[in-house]
Amino acid sequence: MLTDYPLFPLPLVAFPGCRLPLQIFEPRYLDLVKATLANDRTFGVVTVAPQAGDAGAEDLSIEPIGTAVKIVDFNEQSNGLLGIVCEGQHKFTVTHTYRADNEIFLSSIEPIDLEAVTPVTEDFEELVHVLDSLLKHPYVESLGYIDRPIDDWFSDASQLSFYLSYLLPFPNQQRYQLLSLDEPIARLNRIQSLLDEMDEKGQ
Repeated sequence: MLTDYPLFPLPLVAFPGCRLPLQIFEPRYLDLVKATLANDRTFGVVTVAPQAGDAGAEDLSIEPIGTAVKIVDFNEQSNGLLGIVCEGQHKFTVTHTYRADNEIFLSSIEPIDLEAVTPVTEDFEELVHVLDSLLKHPYVESLGYIDRPIDDWFSDASQLSFYLSYLLPFPNQQRYQLLSLDEPIARLNRIQSLLDEMDEKGQ
């Protein structure tokens, strides 16, 4: 268990391996970014639960599974805000949350083991090509992902499922459900079902 682990509650879902761009403007989160960079540490991105109100409220409600992220790039935006790009490292479970004096949310967390590397079965070959197309989108390319041969994705169902969960246009609730699954083939099955439902609705 890790204690006093900093959290950044957001209305989104972060995934291991995936890159998340953020704009930082609140002083407490500027402090978090500075401390993270100075100590070469990670912090946790946790999803604000649907019933939660103001993210600064005392009764903030967050989902129990989050993703540890590391800052891999930062710059000043044209609007004067600090822009950072984070990359997901691993999942964790939140066991207890409280506030520091500077209003940063801190927590005790239990890291979740990385999923075993599992080959992509024939049933999901088309999903590899879906991801390959998504990674060629100009916005996704701008996040600085390392270029990987398409064959690499056939060897790792876990990473394939995480990237698809993050890059496909799913609502946050569905994304969080996908993050919560602990078996990559089950996650790919659910992704395929969601895509089939979207096709049926003509989206």
